[in-house]
Amino acid sequence: MSIGVIGAGAWGTAFAIHLARTGKRILLWAYEKELLSELRERRENTAFLRGFTLDNAIDYTNDLDDVMDFADTVVVATPSFALRDTLMPIAAKLRNKKILVLTKGIERSTLKLMNEVIEEITGSAGENIATLSGPSFALEVARGLFTAVVVASRNMDLSFNLQEEIHSEYFRVYRLDDITGVELGGALKNVMAIGSGIIDGLNFGMNTQAAFTTRALAEIKRLGLAMGARETTFMGLSGMGDLILTSYGNLSRNRIFGMELASGRKSADIIASQKTVVEGYYTINAVYNLAGKLDVQMPITEELYRIAYEGKDITASLKDIIKREFKKEDY
Repeated sequence: MSIGVIGAGAWGTAFAIHLARTGKRILLWAYEKELLSELRERRENTAFLRGFTLDNAIDYTNDLDDVMDFADTVVVATPSFALRDTLMPIAAKLRNKKILVLTKGIERSTLKLMNEVIEEITGSAGENIATLSGPSFALEVARGLFTAVVVASRNMDLSFNLQEEIHSEYFRVYRLDDITGVELGGALKNVMAIGSGIIDGLNFGMNTQAAFTTRALAEIKRLGLAMGARETTFMGLSGMGDLILTSYGNLSRNRIFGMELASGRKSADIIASQKTVVEGYYTINAVYNLAGKLDVQMPITEELYRIAYEGKDITASLKDIIKREFKKEDY
């Protein structure tokens, strides 16, 4: 079986390593030409996933048409802000492929989820599109440590088919038909992990962390319900599972970004110094605008937006959250 992976960042590379272990032939597309040369010559991705010799079952290209000719199943692992521009040149060819989206985010210009962007550019009704989410650090997947994720599509036959393709004894795959809920959980946990990093950076302790995570999940569910997602989805792997991992895990780029904000660094300086993508930074902007459009109350997201995009003082932001009016606890 042949699978194409578009995006040779940490997650795309780790997923290619996983698929090769399950006996698949993989063609990995890299945007950076210098990275492509390294992959071919050294079979290692020192830029994004150092320390792994890539299997001989993995080949490499910089030409998206090569991926279309090679694979029936196409895995998309680009940054969210690059997804549309990357896939547009092959949109017509993607209509005849099974598409599995690893990208987590919301397009800032349209406020669409990643599966919705692909539907739009390909003219699909979503029957060939699925998304994968759940608590899955790339480094741990590459190491072969046990991981559980969920694949979601409106087409449950596709979910089952992909479940069979990518499942292994150390990579357990569940399936769901709530693609909106699964994508939202995967996108919004990156936002909330930034807040968790700020709390950690300020040494506020675990009482604060537990309160924050609980209210963050309530906020995620509130937006999800407004968009037609099921509440139970957010209690699963792509909701609570990924929120816990990204908020507290030491490998979380979003959590580290929050810690750096707490140290006094400006968000623009942090982003400029990063080679890897901090998806939560871009998603804050999209979620803030999406919540406004749908009239959904998201006070945590609003304060994180003020901090990251308007330079609001973190102490003042925390005081504004704490001083909110008395209210009934909701979920």
